Amino acid sequence: MSAIDITIPRLETEEGFRGTAYKDTEGHLTIGYGFNVDAGITQFAAGALLTAQLQELHSKLLPYEWYSALDETRQSVCLDIAFNAGLTGLLAFPHMIAALSRQDWPSAQTELLNSEAARAAPSRYQALGQLLLLG
Repeated sequence: MSAIDITIPRLETEEGFRGTAYKDTEGHLTIGYGFNVDAGITQFAAGALLTAQLQELHSKLLPYEWYSALDETRQSVCLDIAFNAGLTGLLAFPHMIAALSRQDWPSAQTELLNSEAARAAPSRYQALGQLLLLG
């Protein structure tokens, strides 16, 4: 067992978990287990958080047959959309999801690109559309 393994449960108890931002006793914006948002975040920590968020989204999507049947590249497009728009935002693409279920890649691409999200971030969604089309 490492020093980190020993420290984690103690800090979880001492700090307590809060899923929404709050001001700590010093007035700093804080979240999670005492993470000081005002102090910023390192690229390493941000990468770990991004990985954890994507793992959670992937776990939530796996029960959907249309998602679990996709290849990893197309799953990655769904994860990208869910990360950007939330899981509810991804599920608000029913025609794209129906096309993915049928493995109708051109229709899935068309449905993705014919969206408010694609109009708001065209280069991002053009690239995602290519991934849906080509896998």
